[in-house]
Amino acid sequence: MSTSDMAVDVATSVSNSTQSSDVEMKAVSPKAESEAYTLIGPRKAAKKPVAVDDDEPLVDTTESIPLKSKKTERMQKRQQKKLKKTTVTSETKSFLELPPELLQEVLSYLRPSDIFRLLRLNKSTRDFIMDNEDLIAKDIILHRYHTLARSFHLPVPLAQVDPTAQAALLSKNWQDRLQIHKKPYQHVRVIDPAKVCTCMSCMLSWNNLNVVLDLAFFQRHLNNRDPIPMIPRGTYPEWNRKLVERNASIVEKAMRSPLHYAAILQIHLTTLVGTLTRQVRVGKKTCHPRRLFHLSTADIESGTDRFLERSGPPSYEFPFHRDNYYSLEAYVPNRKWDREDQVWLYASPGKPHDNDLSWVVARFQPDLSPEQGLGQFVAEFAEQLRAS
Repeated sequence: MSTSDMAVDVATSVSNSTQSSDVEMKAVSPKAESEAYTLIGPRKAAKKPVAVDDDEPLVDTTESIPLKSKKTERMQKRQQKKLKKTTVTSETKSFLELPPELLQEVLSYLRPSDIFRLLRLNKSTRDFIMDNEDLIAKDIILHRYHTLARSFHLPVPLAQVDPTAQAALLSKNWQDRLQIHKKPYQHVRVIDPAKVCTCMSCMLSWNNLNVVLDLAFFQRHLNNRDPIPMIPRGTYPEWNRKLVERNASIVEKAMRSPLHYAAILQIHLTTLVGTLTRQVRVGKKTCHPRRLFHLSTADIESGTDRFLERSGPPSYEFPFHRDNYYSLEAYVPNRKWDREDQVWLYASPGKPHDNDLSWVVARFQPDLSPEQGLGQFVAEFAEQLRAS
């Protein structure tokens, strides 16, 4: 075969292959060409190798290098000398080990209710308070209730009255004269003439202290605007009898214990503050609150009655019925406002009692026994016979 013949054969085979490929391309539809694609998934992050620490944990054993030099030693000595001068070494482990005068001064700044809680602390504390009760109560009253103590006097026990005055107070004529003052109030128990002095000043003191406790009992009703239970005339319910007896027993304790007397003054101060601030706490928002005695927040937080020394309405009328509690704002009796000096005037303590007692002794003779009465009648009859 010649070279030309071989070239013709190659050209023929190439043209045949080209024609076959064209036929195959024509067999594929245009729709199939458009839908042909390749899916490529997200690339996965390569996992980092976990570092494994086979070494043991390090322990910091470094320490500060001690400074050793003459300069540092001198500075340390100076610092120790200063500490010795400023620090106070004391071996006191309990407040009962303090000097009595200092401990009494500390207790005088507490409230009477706090003192009663301390009485239940332990026997040593109770013994100290009871041994110094008079001085502690006197300091508390002077610090917190100086004004109320001058307005609410304690009635005098009959045992402390002179025997001659006792006989005059227990005489039938004097006791009959007191019937108008001893009429049974619903909120005050009748005074016992065998225990309490029945002069006029002691009678008023007894009624005032009982009213203070009764008024404090019904403060919840007044704050919540609930009516006070009314007692029909001629009846004496059991709840009222227990309440009146409880108040009277507290007053009798106050006659023997100065701490109980201070506790009554604390109760009344709480009542006064609650009454004077009631319009602000539970009153109508449309009305302007009226603060008597210019009571301020500082006065309330102080826990004292110093604000009562400012000008305010006097208390001349005794609240003879519980209906008076609704309009009672500040009951502080036994004082009068001096307009010239702008101060309150009080009676000297003990003087009204002494004056009333002298008046009773001068005008009322003690009751005589039947034997004494017969002897006096015979003596008077014999004197008349001699004169005739």
